[in-house]
Amino acid sequence: MSATTPISRRKLLKTAGVAATGIALPAVWPGRAGAAEQITVADVGGAPGAALRTAFYDPFEKATGIRVEGVAHESDPVTQFKVIVDTNSKLWDVCMVTPDDVLRLTQDKNYLEPLEITKGPDDELISGALMPNWFGFSAYGIVMAYRTDVYKKEAPTGWADFWNTTKFPGRRGLYRNPKGVLESALLADGVAPKDLYPLDVDRAFKMMDKIRSEVAVWWTAGAQNTQILQNGEVDMADTWSARAFAAIDSGAPVNIIWKGLYSIDGWSIPRGTTKLKQAREFVKFSMQPERQAAYSSIVANGPSNLKAYKFITPERAKVLPTLPENLAGLTVRDYAYWGKNYAEVSERFQEWLLMGGKK
Repeated sequence: MSATTPISRRKLLKTAGVAATGIALPAVWPGRAGAAEQITVADVGGAPGAALRTAFYDPFEKATGIRVEGVAHESDPVTQFKVIVDTNSKLWDVCMVTPDDVLRLTQDKNYLEPLEITKGPDDELISGALMPNWFGFSAYGIVMAYRTDVYKKEAPTGWADFWNTTKFPGRRGLYRNPKGVLESALLADGVAPKDLYPLDVDRAFKMMDKIRSEVAVWWTAGAQNTQILQNGEVDMADTWSARAFAAIDSGAPVNIIWKGLYSIDGWSIPRGTTKLKQAREFVKFSMQPERQAAYSSIVANGPSNLKAYKFITPERAKVLPTLPENLAGLTVRDYAYWGKNYAEVSERFQEWLLMGGKK
């Protein structure tokens, strides 16, 4: 069976039917007798889905006897999530979501089960990693990268340099989305990280006006971001840290500046699942530092449990956003702010682009 398969209602209903027949694997955890069966976990698919199987799914089955069926959800899983709960179809038992998704899944109606999980005495979780209905296990940086073959004598060191087109001339790349971009503009204008939220949107757009003519590419997807850094289409760009690392790993002369934000991917449990106990056990299993280390050794995202660095090589650790020295330059993105203001700010951002932003 593949690590992650495209979501299919027919396939998942068939899966649920098999579970209902009573075919189960033996339980190996104390107190779990009779619970061993299968849970369905919806994730992002692709290479991360395969890494999730290696780091979490298969080890969880080995430890508990509970099989994890991985299915790929849509890029924005919220609508799927709501339909599954509203129709009581019970197709998913756990879903990979962001804190922004969690807000959307609890604003008008609660679609999430409480995790009933607390941080263990040996856990050292980064800020924003654990909420009553969500646990984040994989952090990514929203940072800056530049081509070292372009800036040989003097390299940029932060967002003020990104905006300084006189001292550091060159083609810029920016994400075609206000999340992260407006924060970068404010950091460039001297706003302290602790004072970013609530965003001074007017001030941010004044800074955006200053950089508009230097933006050669407004990128829209992670793969595109890697490509423009890799092929030299831009000389510097904002980036998701794992995407910049992909360019570096391919041999491109790219360096990451650990200044900016971080966000976290994590797990929530759909309300109404009949596998609630097993789902909670899986989420708690994902807190283990050894498992997070295994995932971060495959995918260049940082573990949320800093104890994981005991099991990660120094060479690998230096490219991960939650390594303490990298994390020191990052601020957690304010999920509540964006959950409340995204629609309004995004509309203004798109209008700003149409008024003269390059496509």
